[in-house]
Amino acid sequence: MEFWLDTLNLDIIKEASHLGILTGVTTNPSILSQTDALPEITIKRLLDIQPGYVAAQVVATELDGIMTQARKLAQLDKRMIIKIPAHGHGFRAMGLLKKENISTMATTIFEPRQVLFSAIAGAKYAAPYYGRIEKTEGNADSVLTAMQDIIHKQNFPLKILAAAIHSPAQLLHCAQAGVAAATVPEKVYNMLFESSKAIDNSLEVFENAWQANTLCRNSKLFS
Repeated sequence: MEFWLDTLNLDIIKEASHLGILTGVTTNPSILSQTDALPEITIKRLLDIQPGYVAAQVVATELDGIMTQARKLAQLDKRMIIKIPAHGHGFRAMGLLKKENISTMATTIFEPRQVLFSAIAGAKYAAPYYGRIEKTEGNADSVLTAMQDIIHKQNFPLKILAAAIHSPAQLLHCAQAGVAAATVPEKVYNMLFESSKAIDNSLEVFENAWQANTLCRNSKLFS
């Protein structure tokens, strides 16, 4: 399962990259609008601090504008993935960009039909809003399963990237459903690495047993 981060926190991104678990960083217009820097500067920083992909979304809604913005974003680096809403002219843009070898990520996805036509159009990824579906409809797992079934039965190369993840439990649900990728915000990332009483107790048992044995304490191998 690919692990992405949905944040502009450079320290968190660096940490995940150093751990070797990071596939890339996702952004959207809301995230980029929260900074004091030009969007292109922020995107360049994200490209510079980690070796993976960076996904950035077009804001145009008409075909010509979508294509112009997508091409400009793609020119920034070969690691750019262009996010395009799976709506209206977005499907046509995905197909045209595929012919230009520009990778796209269909976004703003709530229904299986959007995944189907994103796959037919040639998107590389499709990003359903798992957490938002669960909050509004309460059936995110069944919706995600339906999306996965379409991909597998039609043998589409498209990868589902679960987005809008609100908790570690939701991330695990996505993993259990077999999705290819997921992106999490900073809050969820931090929660994933929190300890627990069971973990702490187990580590304490190991430490006490080791310290109780003089030969173990004085071992040069473990010094």
